[in-house]
Amino acid sequence: MAVGYNRLEVWSGFDLASSLKASFSLPLFENPKSDTFVKIYGYSAGSIFKIEKDATYYYGCSLNDALLLSGAWFNPLENVKKLSRRRAAYVYEFLEVFPGLSIAVDPWDLKAMFYSIFLSRNTSYHINTVRWLRCMAVEAGDEGKLASLDPRVFGRSYQLVQLAEIKPELDKTLDSIALELKFFEYEDVFSRVKTRLLQLPYVGSKSVHAFGLFCLGLTRLAPVDRHLMEIAKSIGVADNRFKIPRKELCMKYDCLKGSDGCPRFEVCLTAKLMREFGAMAGWIQTAAYLYGAQYLSRGLDPAGILRR
Repeated sequence: MAVGYNRLEVWSGFDLASSLKASFSLPLFENPKSDTFVKIYGYSAGSIFKIEKDATYYYGCSLNDALLLSGAWFNPLENVKKLSRRRAAYVYEFLEVFPGLSIAVDPWDLKAMFYSIFLSRNTSYHINTVRWLRCMAVEAGDEGKLASLDPRVFGRSYQLVQLAEIKPELDKTLDSIALELKFFEYEDVFSRVKTRLLQLPYVGSKSVHAFGLFCLGLTRLAPVDRHLMEIAKSIGVADNRFKIPRKELCMKYDCLKGSDGCPRFEVCLTAKLMREFGAMAGWIQTAAYLYGAQYLSRGLDPAGILRR
């Protein structure tokens, strides 16, 4: 390995590529070679991650930054040991398909990360969202300049039009969150600001939970959509009673702090995953998303999840 690189001490089997490709931070990296990822935007821009044989190396950032940005900070193999045998069995099924998957987070580039989440709605993340946001990231370079861009310049999709509509208020909210993160624990910040985000047009529970997971590392949060609901029912985690979170209820209640009177708490899939899988809930969601995107969308089902 070249001079200046440091070896990242990771758990056995850690897969940098899978972890970044499953994260909303992917558009903030370029992938010039199959074994190399370069951060092109914002915090620690210029940092490089390289894979060599079974080792992962980093350059241009601190160890703590490297752990968070790469996903190596979260070890599913250790966290699954905290679950009951029945619940752990669900996790091991996905680990057989994605043995090196972790959760790559970015708590510094909040605007770019939320834009990535917002623009991923009802479209192909890797084909459209990554392209839109990477173009924006290259032109802006950092959070300050990103705020001055008009998303409509980068395409004609309704997602870009809606982002342009809410962007002034969204940017103001994200600036306040960045300030609060300097003084409060991340979970407390999320509980304080989620209602502010949900008050914005077009921003739903899934987007806000994804923000908590991929920006703040709150792995108890599982951003639920119909695809995760389908998989959860297929593997037996949920039955037909369960529903996706409702924006109006998420604005009022905080499942991170307990049921707190939410009338949907017992049948909300996000709350169910949080109760039963704890810190692995967000990993389950990420693995289910990848499974749907890489396999189910192509009519494949290597783990036989939908044949049960």
